[in-house]
Parts: sequence; structure tokens; C-alpha cells
Amino acid sequence: MSDKKIKERGLGRGLSALMSDIGIPGIVDDSNRAVIKKNNASGSNKDVRPKSGVTMVGINQLVRNPDQPRKYFDKEKLQELTDSIRDKGVLQPILVRPISINNRQSESLYQIVAGERRWQASLSAKLDAMPVLIRDLTDQEVLEIGVVENVQRADLNPIEEAHAYKALSEQFSRTQQDIAKSVGKSRPHIANMLRLLTLPLIAQEYLAKGSISAGHARAIIAAPDPAELADAIVDKGLSVREAEDWVRRIKAGDGKNSIPAQKDANVRKVENELSDHLGLIVNLRHKSPGGELRIKYKTGEQLEGLIKRLKS
Repeated sequence: MSDKKIKERGLGRGLSALMSDIGIPGIVDDSNRAVIKKNNASGSNKDVRPKSGVTMVGINQLVRNPDQPRKYFDKEKLQELTDSIRDKGVLQPILVRPISINNRQSESLYQIVAGERRWQASLSAKLDAMPVLIRDLTDQEVLEIGVVENVQRADLNPIEEAHAYKALSEQFSRTQQDIAKSVGKSRPHIANMLRLLTLPLIAQEYLAKGSISAGHARAIIAAPDPAELADAIVDKGLSVREAEDWVRRIKAGDGKNSIPAQKDANVRKVENELSDHLGLIVNLRHKSPGGELRIKYKTGEQLEGLIKRLKS
């Protein structure tokens, strides 16, 4: 479909209708019933309507979307999902669309639109097939659904989210207001996320890995040397408030004198060991004889996992 037709069509059915399919296995109205495109022996396409909204498709017939907004997957959480799927199977279908690949014309193939994590876990669990909902979707719809799914579940790190908004803007000429409406965010939020992409690459990498927060990034983005400040935040374990104070002092001309003392090597070692063990960012502020230990989590799942570890 041409870019012009995509723009004219917009989201058509609406993201909410498409996304609701994912949470209602086996239920779909006739207007949205899935159509599976299969290649017959002569090479022509034949439409076959499944008896219900959900159908089983071979794992090897599913192909990941290279433009999937989410790039990083928590290995520990993925293993937990793999164990669950191995034990109970896939309880929720994934959303896919029919595609064709030149060197694989003899079989029906489907690109994953939403649910790649379940697919990866199913591969690890060595399943032969998994339940899917099949929809004919444009490239724009695929990207927007991927953004909405991940943003609503807080699965994207700030840089992934920013790149997804940038792709919607540049590839499909979507305004910030259009994007905000599609993903359920405010226009200022979209603008602030896009500003993160003006940070130096090292700062973006820190942000993507969780070494610094979006608050840190906003504090340093207008500073004379954001890369140097990002390094210092990571090395010295600065809080957002400390980073903001530091930037203010730099702009006032006395920033060099405001740099907090570097953390003791033993403290940094303990932080790194705890971070490796928990898989979360740990900040230890030790001021003899007491101190404060902060553990940063991004999702409810991470919090639940942390509580289980602490209890055991």
C-alpha cells in the first residue's frame, strides 16, 4: 500500500478494537474475523476463514518484526515465561499479519505484530505451534500497535519509546498530536521523549540500560557537555536532584566546585554485586554508621520478583 493510501486510511478500525482482540481469546465479531492467506499448489492465494477468532500456527511460520519498538528483553523474566509456557502452554494468543518472503513462497508466513516475548518463550519451550489472531494490517498500524502495546505495559525503555515516536513521525508523517492521540499520551510527553534523541549516544545508552533515569536525562539535556555529566552521574551515583543542582551551578559558573565526592570503591563494588544479583539498578549511600539502599524497578513484575528474592 502506498504512503498516500496509508495516510488516508489512518487506523481505520481503531487501535482499541485491534488491541482488545488480544485479550479475548476465541472471541471475534464477524466484521473483524481473521483471514488466513494460504498459497495453493499453483502459487495463487486462497483465503480461508478460521472457525473462530483464534487459530493455531506453526512456530516456524512466525517471523519477528524487524521494526519492533522493543529491543531489550529481560532474560530472567523471559525464562520465567518460558517455564510457565512449558508447564501450562500459551494462555493468550499473539497478533500477527500475513506476509510473504521471496525464498519461502511455498508456506504461509505471518509477521508478529504484538506478542514477540510470548513467541520467544514458546521457541525456548520448544513448542511446535501457538495460538494467533490474524489481521490484515498496514505498516503504520503495525508500528502503532507495537508502540501502544509496549507503552501501556511499560515495556519500552525511554530511548526505545522515543525511537518509536520518531519512526511514526518520519515514516508516516504523523504529527506529535496525532501520535499522542494514538498512544494515549499528552503532546508534551511526546515532545519530551523525542528531545531525548538529541542527547549524545553515550547518554542514550546509559538511559536505555537504566544506568540513568529520564529525570537525569532531562536535567542534563541542555547542559554544555551532557556526555560528561552522564558519565559523572553513573560514576558518582548522583540522584536526579543532585544532577539538577550540579547543572544549575555549572550554568552559574561554579560547577566544578559543586561535584559531589566520588563514591568509595568498596561501596561501588557492593552496588555492582547487588545489581548483578538482582538484575536491577542499586544505589547505596553509606554514611557511617548508617546509610540508605535504593533499588530501582520499572514494572510491577520486577517489584514482585524483588519481593520474592528478599523474602527468600
